[in-house]
Amino acid sequence: MAQKTLMHKGYHGTIEVNTKNYSLFGKILFIDEQLDYSGQSFAELDEKFRKAVENHIESCRNRGEDPPFSE
Repeated sequence: MAQKTLMHKGYHGTIEVNTKNYSLFGKILFIDEQLDYSGQSFAELDEKFRKAVENHIESCRNRGEDPPFSE
């Protein structure tokens, strides 16, 4: 069965398909910022999603804020 969302450290991200060029893209759900990621394969999409989550967590900490989801 195919996954409906990506998950990493309590964060969820969408999995979308661009049917014009068959690329994959998505965005992190349930946060105030709009953070997107994309890839040509599912493995690349998952990697980019995880990097986006890690960057978001680091950005929150640099601003002195607690990330919205627990690790």
